[in-house]
Amino acid sequence: MRAKFLKISCRDCSHESIIYSRATTPVVCAVCGSLQTNPSGGKANLVGCSVVETLD
Repeated sequence: MRAKFLKISCRDCSHESIIYSRATTPVVCAVCGSLQTNPSGGKANLVGCSVVETLD
């Protein structure tokens, strides 16, 4: 499976950002600072966000 970029939306403040689907570090929201993803050795676990769009 190929890695892709994802447009995500923060569940707390609705800020949208773009992340790598196989992120190796925790990703936090740039606006409110809440945790968005946790690394898992493969695909990033989405914790505090939802996927808006998958980018190629």
